[in-house]
Amino acid sequence: MPVGTPEHALVRRSLTVLGILSLGSLAGAASSLYLVNHHPLVLIALSPLGRHLLLVAPIVDPVAFVVVAVLRRMAFYLACFQMGRGLGPSGVEWLEARAARFASFVRWIERLFGRAPHAVVLLMAGPTVSGLSGMTGMRTAAFVSLATTSLVVRMLFVLGFAELLREPIQWLLARIDEYWVPGTVVLVLGALVYQWRRIRRARALRLRSAAAGI
Repeated sequence: MPVGTPEHALVRRSLTVLGILSLGSLAGAASSLYLVNHHPLVLIALSPLGRHLLLVAPIVDPVAFVVVAVLRRMAFYLACFQMGRGLGPSGVEWLEARAARFASFVRWIERLFGRAPHAVVLLMAGPTVSGLSGMTGMRTAAFVSLATTSLVVRMLFVLGFAELLREPIQWLLARIDEYWVPGTVVLVLGALVYQWRRIRRARALRLRSAAAGI
């Protein structure tokens, strides 16, 4: 992709947004043992991981839960969609090169997407599907409506499942509240190690891409 083109600028903006959201998710995960009991909606606004959603679902207003979780995940999906739009059809090879361990999964999703793109977004909305939606030129309005519907249904399912587990979840939350200080120290150290390893992998990938002329 030529530097300075609108597509290149779109990809750079999308990567910036994805980076900011990823850092927020990392911060949320590192402080999750405190946030889950004291600021649960802040936790899922920062880090809407499945385990966080399940812990938060029984203790917050259901409407607020769905709105916050859907908006946060849609922000990530839209950034992936816009990046895919900037990359265009050649983005599949770009995606496979940067997710070598999941290349077969990406190709499988791509085959499904070629047959029924709207059904795939509705049933399997996620970062990879969002990127493919942008790469193949799906209309933004169609993508947003399908992905939002998919997310709302998932959040309703999480609410129902969490209600079935309300008692054990509340017991676990009480234990978390007792030991959140030492637990947070462990999580922060783990997050720092994870980020260090991620930076090393990113540098290695850039070096390989530069050597291959990508």
